[in-house]
Amino acid sequence: MGNMKNKGLITEDNILIDCNVSSKEEAIDKLAELLVELGAVSDKPGFLKDIYERESRGFTFAGDYLAIPHGWSKHVVRTAAVVLKTKDSIVWDEKGNLVKLIIMFVIPEGDEMGQGLKMIGQLFSSLGDVEAVKKLLDADTKKEIARLICNYAHTKSKF
Repeated sequence: MGNMKNKGLITEDNILIDCNVSSKEEAIDKLAELLVELGAVSDKPGFLKDIYERESRGFTFAGDYLAIPHGWSKHVVRTAAVVLKTKDSIVWDEKGNLVKLIIMFVIPEGDEMGQGLKMIGQLFSSLGDVEAVKKLLDADTKKEIARLICNYAHTKSKF
């Protein structure tokens, strides 16, 4: 099995479900906290600054209640992805887009062309599929979410 390495991208440890968060900031903070616990981020305040800098440069709302904030940061120790599913939808941006599912990708600075990015590219292209997102929104266990995301990350990209 050549994809053992990929197994580490999303496991149940990387997923928070039924989170009581009322804002984007709270959600991002919880994800940053989780990344620190997982050992993927070394410095939370520095990392948050980089993530918000990235947020200000482009939209991370992906449609269908999904947001995909991501960032390269010198505070990222290894490529990682974390998922947060909210109890109730939260307002994500000034357009009033509502989000229930947040998938955050982080990549060490300087690894922009690395393996992590390839996997993330595959995952992004499958998240463009409304059905895939619907399944994730309907999933109510960490196990199911992890399984779906791993399947999507390994599906050959459409491009």
